[in-house]
Amino acid sequence: MRWLGVATVLSEVANGSGDWAFVEPERRRRSGAAVDKAVAVILRAQIRVDGRLTAWCAQHDEVTLEPRKARAYEHPSLSGQETVGIVRFLMQQSQPDARFVDAIESSVAWLRSAQIKGLRLEQRRDPTLPEGRDVVTVADPSAPPLWARFYEIGTNRPIFSGRDGVIRYALAEIEHERRIGYAWLGTWPAKLLDSEYPVWRQAHRTMIKD
Repeated sequence: MRWLGVATVLSEVANGSGDWAFVEPERRRRSGAAVDKAVAVILRAQIRVDGRLTAWCAQHDEVTLEPRKARAYEHPSLSGQETVGIVRFLMQQSQPDARFVDAIESSVAWLRSAQIKGLRLEQRRDPTLPEGRDVVTVADPSAPPLWARFYEIGTNRPIFSGRDGVIRYALAEIEHERRIGYAWLGTWPAKLLDSEYPVWRQAHRTMIKD
C-alpha cells in the first residue's frame, strides 16, 4: 500500500518528528493538510455491512470509494491484511476524534470476528510439482489464528481465486501457481490485536464507550 506509506511520511513531516524536525513550518502545515485529506478519504471508504462499519478493501474506486477489483484474482472484498496497515496509521494520529475511535474500534472488532481458528498453513516439499513445493492448510486445534487476505463482503467467508477470476472458498481449489505465489493467509493482525491496539485503547480510554 504505497499510498499509506506516503501518508505516513507526510504525517511525520507535519509533526516535525525524528528526521523531519528540520522541515520549515509552511511545509509542515501543507503536509498536515494533505494528511487531513487522506484521513477523510480513509474514514469515508470504510465498508459498512448491514449498517455496521467493518474493514477496508485492498483497493477502492477513486471517485465513489466503493470496493473494487484489481487483478483477476483480487476481488472486491474485506481485506485481512490491508486493514491492519490502515488501523495502524489511524492509531498513530496524535489528535483522534470520535470518528477515529469508531473506525478503529469497529475494524478491530471485525478483525477479531474474522479469525480463522483450528487451521495451520503449511509449506510442503513436493518434487512432483513446479518449484518442488506446495502450500496447504491442515486442521490443527492448537494453531494460532490465521486471517485470510480477502473476505467476501456480506458473508465474511474467506475467498480465494486463480487467474481465471473465479471465486472459490478453499485454498486447495485454486491452481498451484496462484496457491504458492500469493499470500492468501497470514497472521498480519496478530501483533496489532495482541499488543498495539490495547496500548492505544488504554491511552484513549476516556473516548471509548464500552
